[in-house]
Amino acid sequence: MKKLFPQLLVLLALAVIPAAGSALFHPRKPLWNEVEEVPGPGEVLLQTAQEWGGKVLWLDARTKAEYIPAHIPGAMPLNEDDWDTLLPRVLAVWNKDRIVVVYCSRSCNASKEVAGRLREDVQLPQVYVLKGGWESWLAEKK
Repeated sequence: MKKLFPQLLVLLALAVIPAAGSALFHPRKPLWNEVEEVPGPGEVLLQTAQEWGGKVLWLDARTKAEYIPAHIPGAMPLNEDDWDTLLPRVLAVWNKDRIVVVYCSRSCNASKEVAGRLREDVQLPQVYVLKGGWESWLAEKK
């Protein structure tokens, strides 16, 4: 038994070394420390929206005071407070090939409300809320 124990340790070491190397350096290693972001119903990840490129019509559902100093380039304002004034401008640039992505701050619900109205009241077919909101855009630009 005393002879067998060192041999088992050597075999164990020989098995663990390649396994550890594979776990650390394999191109399809599992995301142990990272949480995979999964968009909810009616949501889209920033990366996906960016892949859509020029098809995206960005709508900022934040207040005018938040929109004016900084917003996603090309984004148009559309919020509940100024809905009747801003909606005609949005519809003037929208067409059936555009994908609408609405955002606000991560902690607000304005983007969900605006997106809901665009889907239900205006009957726009492709309307999404940006998961993570304005903060996801800022984090990407750092």
